[in-house]
Amino acid sequence: MWFVGGGSLLLFATTVGQNFDVLRRTALLAPHGGAEPGGGPNGFQINKTAAYAGIDAAETGRDAWRLVVVGRTGTVRLSRAQLAGLPLHSSALPIACVEGWSTSDQWWRGVRLRDLAALVGYEDDPPDVLVESLQRHGGHGAFRHAALRANQVADPRSLLALYVNGEELSLDHGYPARVIVPAAPGVLNTKWVARMTFGDL
Repeated sequence: MWFVGGGSLLLFATTVGQNFDVLRRTALLAPHGGAEPGGGPNGFQINKTAAYAGIDAAETGRDAWRLVVVGRTGTVRLSRAQLAGLPLHSSALPIACVEGWSTSDQWWRGVRLRDLAALVGYEDDPPDVLVESLQRHGGHGAFRHAALRANQVADPRSLLALYVNGEELSLDHGYPARVIVPAAPGVLNTKWVARMTFGDL
């Protein structure tokens, strides 16, 4: 009986904050960053806010930010406008966080990862990719970079997303660009992407 009671108390202690904004940071197994779900197209759960991750809004601006893509044929640097000018595709995918929560399907739109691989010499055989974020802290490195396997890159639903639910990503959801991959834990859906290195990792 004491074991059951102790387990119930622990569950309460790790989730109580999700019901009260003032206690939200104490809810270890709940999404953070405001009430859920919020309003508008970007009004769904997040794990880390841009402020918590140390994102400087100035470096994500249209004039400052560039995506660096590295591969077999060299390095390509793309502005957000140039990315948006590439063929765009849509995927309806959720985010499933390793902390035990998930979103419903969101409608993402962006450039297929396999198309980015093709820009740097992998037209027919997209390889693994290392994705690096602008994130400076919060996650001890786990959220700053992610390695995706070749089959994940090749999946036509895997995107470098620029939009969600018909609008640009919010800063908290990874503006200017984030990865969204089917059936991958949220930690691999890197936000605030700065660099993608295709090939031998």
